[in-house]
Amino acid sequence: MSAAGKRYMGKVAKVGCVLCAHLGRDKVAATVHHLRAGQGAGERASHFLTIPLCPDCHQGPNGLHGNRSLMRIAKLDELDLLALTIEALNP
Repeated sequence: MSAAGKRYMGKVAKVGCVLCAHLGRDKVAATVHHLRAGQGAGERASHFLTIPLCPDCHQGPNGLHGNRSLMRIAKLDELDLLALTIEALNP
């Protein structure tokens, strides 16, 4: 991982969970999720194509790696979450 990619992912993680924020929840600490849109099986997107998500929104049963019901409730997909991330990084 490049130093620039590592710095960027650190900034993304500090934003807090963008899905929780969109759903009106309190700011929640986040880790980064690499976009899957446009990626083949076993491939990982660039470190610059990452989204900050809390553990529940990321890997919970209703999260992105679960049944995705939180995303359906919010009416968002991964690219929408990326746009929210970019917006949060550039207030």
